Amino acid sequence: MKVIFLKDSSIGRRGEVKNVSDGYARNFLFPKNLAKPATDAALKSAEAEKTRIEKEKSAEHEKSTALVEKIKSLVLTFKVKLGEKGKAFGSVTAVKIRDALKRQGVAIEKDWLMLDEPIKTTGEKIVSIKFPQGIMGEVKILVEAE
Repeated sequence: MKVIFLKDSSIGRRGEVKNVSDGYARNFLFPKNLAKPATDAALKSAEAEKTRIEKEKSAEHEKSTALVEKIKSLVLTFKVKLGEKGKAFGSVTAVKIRDALKRQGVAIEKDWLMLDEPIKTTGEKIVSIKFPQGIMGEVKILVEAE
């Protein structure tokens, strides 16, 4: 029996059409809403869904590429208070970097920033940003004493 997978499973990906045994389809895939029968109408709608998803991915890829180009030229400046020995009282965290980028018109998620630990020293740092499609970008961070 030909089925169209509705969700990712161990034997098929979402939108994929495969031949499976009748019993497996009726007793496991259909009751758990993992797949549906591959009728002509269902195949046409699955193909339309696949092209829609590809268009969305393409648009998101272009958006990410445009954001990478935009952040290349940005330099984010942060001021931190320093103690007598030059040790910072505060730090520059991923949330602060995300908020500074948002003020510059670049909306990203905090999890996209490849920041192992908060920045606690003055100077210039480069922080990598990994966008969802695997596109990598970098933003320059300048930490100054207050």
